[in-house]
Amino acid sequence: MPYFDHNATAPLHPAARAAWLEAADRFWQNPSSLFRMATAARDLLADCRERLADLLGCNDPGRIVFTSGATAANNLLGRHLSTSAPPDAVALLSPIEHPAVDASIRAAFPGRAHETGVDAEGVVAPEELSRALDTARDRPIAVVSIMAASNESGVLQPWFDLASLCRDRHIPFHTDAAQWLGKLPASGLAACDWLTGSGHKFGGPRGIGFLVVPSHARFRGDLGGPQEQGQHAGTENLPGIAGMVAALEARERSLVDIAVRGAAMRDAAIERLRERVPAGIVVSGNAERLWNTLAILIPGADSRKLVATLDRADIEASTGSACSSGAASAARVVAAIAPSLGLAPGAPAGMVRFSAGPDTTAADWQAAVDALAEAVVMSAGASRPPRVDLR
Repeated sequence: MPYFDHNATAPLHPAARAAWLEAADRFWQNPSSLFRMATAARDLLADCRERLADLLGCNDPGRIVFTSGATAANNLLGRHLSTSAPPDAVALLSPIEHPAVDASIRAAFPGRAHETGVDAEGVVAPEELSRALDTARDRPIAVVSIMAASNESGVLQPWFDLASLCRDRHIPFHTDAAQWLGKLPASGLAACDWLTGSGHKFGGPRGIGFLVVPSHARFRGDLGGPQEQGQHAGTENLPGIAGMVAALEARERSLVDIAVRGAAMRDAAIERLRERVPAGIVVSGNAERLWNTLAILIPGADSRKLVATLDRADIEASTGSACSSGAASAARVVAAIAPSLGLAPGAPAGMVRFSAGPDTTAADWQAAVDALAEAVVMSAGASRPPRVDLR
């Protein structure tokens, strides 16, 4: 059964499984304890932190705080900002952020979280961010948060340029790299002041992630214990940490080949769509995107019915984010770039997201496109969808 929901969760990588089992069998002690075997567990924890820092280009491994996932990391960041920022401070975020970021930032800055603009493909250009910063310059800006890669459309943001722009203005910059990691090189991401990631998105175990904090931050995310250098209370999930780091190391070793091959298969699938689903609209189709992601809008269709029909054809896909309802998920990314999609205001459209993995084949992509074509026919109640140009 072709699996096209890697942006929601990826299968456990063999390297992650091996590392998890070894840590669970040999280093099950609490790293905070003082006896000899606990010291061995603590050494493994330090080693994992250093290896992850190397992957991210982080000169100070102490900046890394392990959490239970990217959502937990984003909430930890939000809680810190809510207590450390000036009472009149504002936050800027893109209109296509993942709900874990959007909800956390808005809770930390009630009525003071503002959205940047995006271009027709959903990209926050440095010029657009500069204008947004100028507009808010009469109040302190506590953070700018713009994701590295969209979980919905796969569109890539120029996070390095945006981080540099914020650094020049002495404004903290955060990026949620949950979708970037394991698909594109991790090196350099630590140039962002704040960074969040999730292990299960790239083949690590579920229930493990991390937050990278600024070196100069006086950060204490929560109370309850001295773990994670006093920044995040609770006994560390050492097997999960070991598995996550092992998975990312394994993915990094084959990224270039996978990305080139994956992009070629995705683009070939788009060409097949032109023939089989000519009514489809590729979301952010003219922008640089993740090699594995293809989001398609079908005017007049229902997202969940399309996905259900695909499931009956043994194609596992999604409407968008697994963290929100299909309708709300699709509406958020589409609403941000609606004028460029050629849709009439309020016109119904179903969205299907295919997100492939390193082992996805060209035959899998072909099967997915053909199944979608059949689903569109069934949705329309006709023998063939109308032929219009694919945007």
